Amino acid sequence: MKVDDYKLLVTLDETKTLRRAAEKLFISQPAVSQRLKSIEDEWGVKIFVRTKKELYVTGEGEKIIEHARSVVEKESLVKEYIRINQNSIQGNLSIGVSSLIGHTILPEIVAQYLNLYPNVNIKIKVGSSQQIIEEQNDFHIAIVRGNRMMNKQNELLFIDKHYLVTPKSNEGDRSLPIIEFQADPIYLSEIELFFEQRFNRKYDPQIKVDQIATCRALLLEGIGVTVLPEIVLDDFDEDKFNLDEVLFDGRPITRDTYIAFDNSVLELPQVKAFLTLVRTFVNAS
Repeated sequence: MKVDDYKLLVTLDETKTLRRAAEKLFISQPAVSQRLKSIEDEWGVKIFVRTKKELYVTGEGEKIIEHARSVVEKESLVKEYIRINQNSIQGNLSIGVSSLIGHTILPEIVAQYLNLYPNVNIKIKVGSSQQIIEEQNDFHIAIVRGNRMMNKQNELLFIDKHYLVTPKSNEGDRSLPIIEFQADPIYLSEIELFFEQRFNRKYDPQIKVDQIATCRALLLEGIGVTVLPEIVLDDFDEDKFNLDEVLFDGRPITRDTYIAFDNSVLELPQVKAFLTLVRTFVNAS
């Protein structure tokens, strides 16, 4: 049954006559009579007993009208909710980000976003860029480092330079362990070539970690040396650490960060609002 059929039953129960129901609904009396017959045929029972004076509800009709009234009331509540909230941003937002982004700029972006749009439910997956790329269909928006995502709209957010981080307390100590973080082979090969050119010794990482955040934490404890992207260098005190820009063959080693999405998801206001906020955040940084 259509919602209008339920409204008809409720109106008939309230007005008690076909004529008054027709007037209230702005339709003809024969149309009301025909629709009521169709509704009763669908339910297989008489809902009203017709007399010259008024309509009387049958026992079965009481239950059907109770159901009809519930449907009409719920529809009214939903319409009122939509009317009140039609200009607000709400719903679900699924984001996939590389671990570096998840440990650096994402928390502040999400805090700003929820402050602006508190009715949005957010699901966040943090992993390697390769993991996020492999699971890209699970996300409205993805932020990855290195390569663009295939079959997506990609926007370059920023380009990181890289710095060799060494503790000043052990300056000149060539025995400090090299820390290597997990990354794609081409990226690591550039760092390897830089180390061998800079220190004139074989690149042989003693400590290997799966995330840049762990690598950074070890350095802050004075353990080892490594190359880090500039996005993670804010907490390094230059009185305690040497931060030397990494150049190889006269050019800086850099890493691109992209935000990727299907254009179709921008029809969702919560997704479009997140993309706009990320752009604003990056441009202001």
